[in-house]
Amino acid sequence: MAWAAIWQNGAKQPLDGFAAYRGAHDARLDTLTLWLEIAMPARRRIPLRLWQGAAGGEGGISVYLMPNGALRVLRGETLDIETAPGFLLPGQTLVLRMVLCAHGRSDVIDALNADTGARHRVRYGLASAPRLADALPADPGFAGLASVAAIATHVVPASDLPGLESGARVATPDGDLPVEAIRPGMRVFGADGTAHVVRWTDARDRLCVGRSAPVLLRAPYFGLGADTCVTPRTRLMRHGADVEYLAGTDTVLVTAADLVSGPAARFERSRPLRRFHHIMLDDPACLNVWRCRVETAFLSEVLSAEDAGWSAARPHAKDCEPSLPLLDRSAARALLARDSGARNFVI
Repeated sequence: MAWAAIWQNGAKQPLDGFAAYRGAHDARLDTLTLWLEIAMPARRRIPLRLWQGAAGGEGGISVYLMPNGALRVLRGETLDIETAPGFLLPGQTLVLRMVLCAHGRSDVIDALNADTGARHRVRYGLASAPRLADALPADPGFAGLASVAAIATHVVPASDLPGLESGARVATPDGDLPVEAIRPGMRVFGADGTAHVVRWTDARDRLCVGRSAPVLLRAPYFGLGADTCVTPRTRLMRHGADVEYLAGTDTVLVTAADLVSGPAARFERSRPLRRFHHIMLDDPACLNVWRCRVETAFLSEVLSAEDAGWSAARPHAKDCEPSLPLLDRSAARALLARDSGARNFVI
């Protein structure tokens, strides 16, 4: 697992503390991921090139905005994928994740219109060993066009998972342990004091710029013992009279991204990469992170984070739902408005 380069608004970002790829640009790799976030310019009467790999026609990745609003992705002469017309309009943001695989098992093109939610995701099964030169920009201007551009020599996962950054402390029968020390087979305490067996854990380096930015939860808000970064889809428990007034039940979950308002929570983009840890139990439950209650991932989330996951498994309905009612964004905003600063998070 290594990162070759990350650019933000054309500026190359430091990779301090994380594995960086130092190999030759033309060396054959098992996997390669290109991640782009680009705001769409005005349409033209001819295709507009958004990205061009340095390898050119020999395997370089080319990304075009077509005159009809379609996105077209090519790789040399072996791959040509195009979305439906009108997929992107001027001013809308494209988030493109393209994975190349030497064995044709992990390859995928995953294009998202971040403004409308429209998504075009296809696996093309092309067994062709990629090279770094396939993704590196042929000209620095391409990196400047993208708000975020990143290249990794591993598979960057398809979707977000609830996760805690290294250093967060989780309550266990052996005392509070850093989340990075939690392993399958260990026991952790739930919100009700019950000990649960950990069935799966994973540590992943996460891109933390642009729309992938994590949420920084500030201590002592939410019952935290220290400032803690979480992934945007991490769910926190909240209960109390305000919750019952708005939701009709006294205990709910709120997504971290919906808490970004005021001093208690904000998106954190000060570093390009951070390491997050993900935990799954037999059934989803809320862990005690200091005095903050944070729900674990459930099975369907873990499977959907893998490009081929859903074709191989059909989880039970209980493995596809959170352990408590989840407030939507508007309800979460209303709750924050009633409780400025989120001081009544009980956790």
